[in-house]
Amino acid sequence: MFESLLELDRSVLLFFNQAHTLYWDQVMWIYTGRLVWIPLFLSMLYVAFRSGGWREALWMVAMAVVVVVLCDQVSSSIFKPLVARYRPTRDPDFSCYVTLVHDYRGGLYGFFSSHASNAAGIVMFTVLLFRNRFYTVASVVWALLTCYSRLYLGVHYPGDILAGLLWGSLVGYGGYLLYCSVRPALFGRRVSPYAGCREVRIINIVLCATFLFILATASLWNFSLH
Repeated sequence: MFESLLELDRSVLLFFNQAHTLYWDQVMWIYTGRLVWIPLFLSMLYVAFRSGGWREALWMVAMAVVVVVLCDQVSSSIFKPLVARYRPTRDPDFSCYVTLVHDYRGGLYGFFSSHASNAAGIVMFTVLLFRNRFYTVASVVWALLTCYSRLYLGVHYPGDILAGLLWGSLVGYGGYLLYCSVRPALFGRRVSPYAGCREVRIINIVLCATFLFILATASLWNFSLH
């Protein structure tokens, strides 16, 4: 049974990893980086302070940081060294089948994916916070494409991704519950200023603009936005 699951994991990875072009290599290479998403995170900070004031914003940002740290560090510092499952690009029995991009292999171990966990955590937390339909759709697509980029680059098995999504979603939901349960005692009102706020459209615009920027200019860059 366990061997069958491992074989399925490898087969699904190869399905996503084998269809490469130079253009999509560069798109996924830039997309999976961090620097290209700085405008998105800055837009979230702007909306946080613009809509809620500095005290509400500090509490919201603090909880978002807690969510990301828990998502990232439980993956990187606990599960990866504990489980010690090789990434596909590092597995001595399997790496020869994996198509690499810019010879990128990632760290030694891959279970579970920090990218998937971080993306799911911040999306779950902010989707519940903002209650904006367009943002919900766009951010979920962003998180799923983040996961796809890790499969495309061959640095995670699907099982790594699914476990990361599960952990990140749980942490994001727990962070939101903690945010809601504590904030009335801090600010004396139960309704969050972020629920349905119109300023979320700024985040939506930045998110969509970054998508289009990557697609339109990926072939022009001769360096990575990592």
